[in-house]
Amino acid sequence: MTRRFPRPAALLVLFVLLTGLVAADVARPRPAGAFPKPTLDLLGHGFGHGRGMGQFGALGYALDRGFNYRQILDHFYGNTTAGNIGNPEMAVRLVRLDNQETIVQQERAGMTTSAAGGGNYSALRARRVALNLFEVSSASDCTGGVAGWQVIATVPGPVTFAPTRRDDDRQNMIQVCDPAATRWYRGQIEAHDDGGQRTLNRLDMEGYLRGVVPRESPASWGDLGGGAGLHALRAQAVAARSYAQAENRPGPAKTCDTQSCQVYGGRAILDGAGFRDLEDGRTDRAIVETAGEVRILNAAVARTEFSSSTGGFSAGGTFPSVLDEGDGIASNPNHTWTVSIPVGAIEARYARGTLEEVLILQRNGLGAEGGRVLRMRLTFSGGSLDLTGDEFRIAMGLKSNWFTPVNVASFPYHVLTRDGGVFSFGGAQFHGSLPGVGVRTPARDITEGPGGGYWILGEDGGVFSFGVEFHGSMGGQRLNRPVVGMEGTVGRRGYWLVAGDGGIFSFGDAAFFGSTGSLRLNAPVVGMAPTPSGQGYWLVATDGGIFSFGDATFLGSTGAIRLNQPMFAMAATPSGQGYWLVARDGGIFTFGDATFQGSLPGRGINETAVELLPSPSGLGYLIVTAQGRVHAFGDASSGGGPRDVGAGPSPAVGAGRALP
Repeated sequence: MTRRFPRPAALLVLFVLLTGLVAADVARPRPAGAFPKPTLDLLGHGFGHGRGMGQFGALGYALDRGFNYRQILDHFYGNTTAGNIGNPEMAVRLVRLDNQETIVQQERAGMTTSAAGGGNYSALRARRVALNLFEVSSASDCTGGVAGWQVIATVPGPVTFAPTRRDDDRQNMIQVCDPAATRWYRGQIEAHDDGGQRTLNRLDMEGYLRGVVPRESPASWGDLGGGAGLHALRAQAVAARSYAQAENRPGPAKTCDTQSCQVYGGRAILDGAGFRDLEDGRTDRAIVETAGEVRILNAAVARTEFSSSTGGFSAGGTFPSVLDEGDGIASNPNHTWTVSIPVGAIEARYARGTLEEVLILQRNGLGAEGGRVLRMRLTFSGGSLDLTGDEFRIAMGLKSNWFTPVNVASFPYHVLTRDGGVFSFGGAQFHGSLPGVGVRTPARDITEGPGGGYWILGEDGGVFSFGVEFHGSMGGQRLNRPVVGMEGTVGRRGYWLVAGDGGIFSFGDAAFFGSTGSLRLNAPVVGMAPTPSGQGYWLVATDGGIFSFGDATFLGSTGAIRLNQPMFAMAATPSGQGYWLVARDGGIFTFGDATFQGSLPGRGINETAVELLPSPSGLGYLIVTAQGRVHAFGDASSGGGPRDVGAGPSPAVGAGRALP
């Protein structure tokens, strides 16, 4: 085995100055301790908590998959069954009126009150004057009119205001007045003492839903798909009915009218924007056609949570988490979103000094980028802070807790071109190149060694050492199949070479755990990846077949899948419990705990992939292409590629993440 040495450093420097074949570090180091960018850029999915049904998902399943509303409900609430509760009574707390006087009017003077016998009043007011004691007054309208408010009784609560006629005619309904708006409500209005004055709307369930469903899902969905969109509204009606019936809020009200419960607007509103009817014939139809229907869980009505958009995977919890293929409907603006948060805003919110790092510690494992954030850590100059994804979402006003920091994990790496040129990025050190030492053998791969040095593998199996110790090579040896790849050991005091037939050659402290050299393969081997322990490795063939040796665990392959492009590379996750396979077109296949962060075809990039470099967290990666470009995905940050620094036409053939 031939040992090959680089030329002295002085000759290398002269060569670089004369030819310009080797690029210097193109990524400027950031200030010590400071976050690498003025903003924290996030890629996110979904809008809301993601538990139970996704409203856009329901629409997508109705329009694109032909699901009826019961199929939609069965999908999102998989552990429930259908039931019927008839039309029970509801009591809704009007939150905006907490600790305010209850003032109502009836435009036809058709209103009575429990505070006085008989009478058809135009306007009434209940004002709490002592513990559970209300002063009730009448007037000609909500303002008190010309004559002002006239006290008619002082009575214990609750005080009830009811219309003399109860029907669908809005002019027979009671209006509730406050300084900002007047709203019409079905049923009756009540004033209660619950540690403060509370205003309630008491009505039947079906009437309540008429004020809820169009607030939660756009009634216009009912017109889509030739009426197929009505199934999304029907599903919403059942979910809203179940949720309301399962509510059991403390105090006299069963539920409230805000997003904390379900958004309820009543019958109509008159405010600065004018008059608006808040009910709609399409949602009314969905309610009537599902009259009384609910979902049952453990012999009780299920509290069927729902949100606008799951992002493509429901969050789990009370109901089993499910893939939400309907969420990707074109009209959903929140299936995938991006946001940039000023670093200064994060520093001001937590007051712990300069932000240095954002690290995702745990996800729920459901969906792209590993799913929703369960735990994360913010590191400041004044210390670290661990918090949940929900806590960060609320603090920063994010759409959901499913987010990934992007382009923030910078790390040093080298890119190797076929002519043996080495290009250094992100602070990686340059120690030499094949042209720099006069070697004209085409290069095949680069493997990182300790101290920023590296080995270059030539196409003839020769190994060239730059800033690291030479341990041997297959140069000049007669092989059944050419050497196609090279990987270093954990301690970087040795390396493996792998041939196209899966033969393994071990040098230095690299241990031999087995090979496919004696097997008849369906497709040639193109690469390998060692386990983080160094006590095993995987081999990958062009058809995506995986061969495991030592402590490497088989986690899946594409061997039985028809691929658009052959596989060319693989990389292991930091835990060793997963791996990525990379096709020649930059398609990415994930197994185990490897997360999908994106692919070249997904971005419409028509280039040839040669290497994938995972970020230290495993929540991102760089894809290096033969065209000399380096594309960042997830939290990985690209420092550029050979093409960005004016490299010649020689294609990139490999890359490695430099070691300290």
